[in-house]
Amino acid sequence: MRAADTAYPVEKHMASVSLVFDDEQNAYLRELSETMNLDFGEFIPHVTLINVTEQDMPRLKAAAAALPVLDKLVLDGVNFLPDKAGNCVWVELRTQKTAWMVEARQQLLAALDGIHPGLDVDGFRPHITLGCVEAGTLDDVNTSAIPGQLPVITEPRAAACYNGVHGKVVEVVE
Repeated sequence: MRAADTAYPVEKHMASVSLVFDDEQNAYLRELSETMNLDFGEFIPHVTLINVTEQDMPRLKAAAAALPVLDKLVLDGVNFLPDKAGNCVWVELRTQKTAWMVEARQQLLAALDGIHPGLDVDGFRPHITLGCVEAGTLDDVNTSAIPGQLPVITEPRAAACYNGVHGKVVEVVE
């Protein structure tokens, strides 16, 4: 199955501060995407904390570094969300919207004022995108690959990231 074409507002998502994971957890998430028959290409699994319209990496790195440490990220389900144009369905792992997430989002909104596209805390929906499929092809998605008990992501770290097509993180800036 090939990834669906979607009208994605790239200009609003040029860079981000995201939670990123270690190599073992990345490998698990990529394998899950592949086993589910989601052709998402190469991607860096992540939870976007904030997308921004400018690639001001020094400012993003400082904002990421100022966030408190998060010891774990709890995955609590799967979402299948159609895009606004109806061309594709996004497949995501939900993450719990904890107090840490809300506080981190508030802190980033304040630190990056002026370069985020009118974002807020209420609309923040933390998740890990596994892929997108053409509308009408959900029957081809192997949902049996989703474990009954999703793992806990340990020691995620906040990082400044460059984004590419579909909001994929294409580079983590260390």
